[in-house]
Amino acid sequence: MKTIIFLCILPSFFIAADFIDDFESYTPGDDLGDALYWLRLDPGGNLVAADDGGNGIVETVWNSYNYMAYVCLGSLVWSDGEISADVKFTGTEAVIGLLSRINGLTGECYIGGIYTVYPPIGATVIAYVNANGDFTILSNDYLYPLYTDTWYNVSFEVTGNGPVNLKVSIDGTVNSNIQDNTHNLDIGMAGLGGSYEGAAPMFYIDNFNVTDFSADLAGTTFGAIKALFR
Repeated sequence: MKTIIFLCILPSFFIAADFIDDFESYTPGDDLGDALYWLRLDPGGNLVAADDGGNGIVETVWNSYNYMAYVCLGSLVWSDGEISADVKFTGTEAVIGLLSRINGLTGECYIGGIYTVYPPIGATVIAYVNANGDFTILSNDYLYPLYTDTWYNVSFEVTGNGPVNLKVSIDGTVNSNIQDNTHNLDIGMAGLGGSYEGAAPMFYIDNFNVTDFSADLAGTTFGAIKALFR
C-alpha cells in the first residue's frame, strides 16, 4: 500500500476536529475521493459509494491494484484520538485498516485493522507504514471468530509519544495493544487503507468516525505543525 501524500493546506486548516461520515450523502457509484472531506491517493484502488438496503456505505473496487488508501481531510491534524468504522468483507488474505498520524509530506503512518486470514480465522493488525508504503508489523493477534458478510466495528486508538500507545478493538473489546518506541510518529491525519494477496476481496465500510482526545488546541501548536513536516 502506497501512502505518500503531498498536501498544500492553509494554516487555518490544521485545527483538529472530530469527524463522522456515514456515507448517506453520496450517490451509488460516487468515488469517495471526489467528496469534499476525502483525498484518494493515486494510484491505487477505489472506495465507491454503494447502497446496502437503503443504507449508504462505501465498497472497495480494486481494479488492477491490490492496495488502496484515502486520507480523511475532515478530521484534519491531531495527535491523541480514536478512529473507528463498521466493516464487513468477503474473501481472505486481505487487510482493511484505519490510518492514523499520517505524515502529510512523507506518507508515514500507523495502521490498525483486521486481517482476513481464512474465515472464521482472522487477526487484528497494528503496523507502521514507511514512506515507500512498506509495512512493519508491530502487533498481529489472533481473532476468532471473524465471519464473512458480518458487520464488525473496528476502532484504533492512538495516544502518547515516546512511547506511542496503539490499541485495536473489535466491537468494543481490545484485541491488540502495543507500544511503539521506535518510530514515534507524532501528529498527523486519519484515513482508510487496505491491501490483499490472492483473489480480490470485497470490503464494505460504514460510519467512519474520528474522535480527537485533545481538550484544547495544545496538540496542534505551531511547533507540532512544524514537526509534521520536518
